[in-house]
Amino acid sequence: MTDSPYSVCVEFAVPDVPEDLYEALLDTLLERHPDSGPALGPAGNGNLSMRFFVDAGSIVDAVNCGIEYAQAAALTQGITPDTVVGAEVVTEAELDRRNAAPAVPELAGVTEAAEIVGVTKQRISDLSAPLSKYLVQELSAGPVYLADGVRTYAATEHNATRGARISDLGLSPAERAVLKLLHAMGDNLPWSPGTPAEHSADRALHVEEILGKGRVRVHPRHGGDLDLEAVLGQLAEHRLLKARKPYRAERLEGHDTDLVVTVTDKGRRHAEAGAAGSDAD
Repeated sequence: MTDSPYSVCVEFAVPDVPEDLYEALLDTLLERHPDSGPALGPAGNGNLSMRFFVDAGSIVDAVNCGIEYAQAAALTQGITPDTVVGAEVVTEAELDRRNAAPAVPELAGVTEAAEIVGVTKQRISDLSAPLSKYLVQELSAGPVYLADGVRTYAATEHNATRGARISDLGLSPAERAVLKLLHAMGDNLPWSPGTPAEHSADRALHVEEILGKGRVRVHPRHGGDLDLEAVLGQLAEHRLLKARKPYRAERLEGHDTDLVVTVTDKGRRHAEAGAAGSDAD
């Protein structure tokens, strides 16, 4: 079996470790295991912790080896093996995923929650009961929810709630076609224009890059028979999508007219339903 790299973190019941002890332990680990990339510091509770990479044939071998590394280094400073209170081992890929994840989850206040669900801010207060499971904190300015939780509610419970229906907004065929195209591109769905409006939408814009679920970079094509700016404006007014120009760091040479377009959860539901509508507020 080929060895794989694992990240092992070992915690000792040794709080408030002085800086010189950290340095001595680090020197020992670098001398004995120079390729392990050791890193030392206090755990969340203030205890001494050591993290390093171990090449092993299995996760069990990795954690055993990691604890041995840590205990042997700790012994050189008079820290006995029985002070180990815990160890965590993950693959290198999982550690990279965790490090890339935001430290704080995306949050949604009343305004953001209303945009996600596709209702007015006043209506969100009436939905406090079903949204309570996603409540983070109640501030003087109003409730704060986990955004992903609100999205889950919008995509499931809200659609099944009495009165949360899709009603006609009177969008034009061009507006419906652009919404359908953006939804298909942003969610990696098959797209094949089948109506004149959809062919016009296909000619009016080119998706340069998929930035995430429901979020794309769009390059407008001029000279067609569709007023793309007006269409996008109408869709944004109905809270079916949001559009902005790329920030400086995101700009591509020769693409000054590019837009970053995000299909909202409301827009996604309507695109999937094949209707131009809005949830009843």
